[in-house]
Amino acid sequence: MSTPEVRLVAALPEHVEAWSAIRAGATSQRLVSMDEDSPEVLLKRLREASSDVSDPRATSFRWMVEADGRIAGTVSARELSRTQGRVEVGYMLAEEFIGRGIGSRAVAMMLERLFTIPVLQRIWLCTTVENLASQAVARKLGFRLEGVLREHCVVQGRRLDQQIWGLLRTEWEARSSH
Repeated sequence: MSTPEVRLVAALPEHVEAWSAIRAGATSQRLVSMDEDSPEVLLKRLREASSDVSDPRATSFRWMVEADGRIAGTVSARELSRTQGRVEVGYMLAEEFIGRGIGSRAVAMMLERLFTIPVLQRIWLCTTVENLASQAVARKLGFRLEGVLREHCVVQGRRLDQQIWGLLRTEWEARSSH
């Protein structure tokens, strides 16, 4: 299997069906803590998110991940605090794209964009303790496990521990300079 070309494209209202399908995938349903949002709620979230990190008013960002010309997933950053210099990121892939390195490449591309925001000093993310693939993405990109929130989220009716991972600008820059 060849390595697919991966790129981030602005998330647009026409992506709502693809995003809904990704969220409905078996892996997403089994491993990701998420609200059961209607297509209307997802559409509102798409409209509110920006793909322009230079917009001084934007506090949330979303891109669709494209692999070999097909929508393969989504990456996002939310609740950017310019005062605190931090933002939370998330990522999700469609079933057929999992395990091919696409997630790591897409998240790395997002981090590159986010760290162009001058005030941003810290990026963090959450994973459920069972989501080993997401933890591998975090580790590969230099995130450090900072803690575990016990029984913090519910996935398919089960209370799960949630891990908090963090990446500092200085850590990202040190990795990028190698």
